[in-house]
Amino acid sequence: MSKRTMGRVLAELKSIQSEDIFVADSIKTCIALLEADLGRRKGNGTLPPHQWHSDTSRAAAEAIAPKFGTITRKVLAHLCSYPLGLTDEEAQQTMGMEGNSYRPCRVTLMDRGFVVDSGTRRKTHQRKDAVVWSVTPEGFLALNEL
Repeated sequence: MSKRTMGRVLAELKSIQSEDIFVADSIKTCIALLEADLGRRKGNGTLPPHQWHSDTSRAAAEAIAPKFGTITRKVLAHLCSYPLGLTDEEAQQTMGMEGNSYRPCRVTLMDRGFVVDSGTRRKTHQRKDAVVWSVTPEGFLALNEL
């Protein structure tokens, strides 16, 4: 994509106003990626959670970045439908989502205070204790405001 085209796309993205925090996050991430590509920013902290030391993890984060807000919203909505909470393994299975897609979303939700460790543990298929994640009142409110 030419710099001129990227500049036009960047301007268009900056003009979008959304009350949906997940859409707004996706737009901000796209803006940050474009600005980084145009050499205006380094892009630190603009990608979904990934392993910073890994070039393949970074590439995956860059690829998913435009859809990350939407996927994160789906994870929150899914967790809201389980009042007793879910382990990461349970949520991945019930959503049909791979761990490498699910975990960054759950980490983002945790960082925002939308999900918390419920204090409960359940066994995984490997018979290991796993945290049961539950949605906070702020998480329900965030989803209901969308």
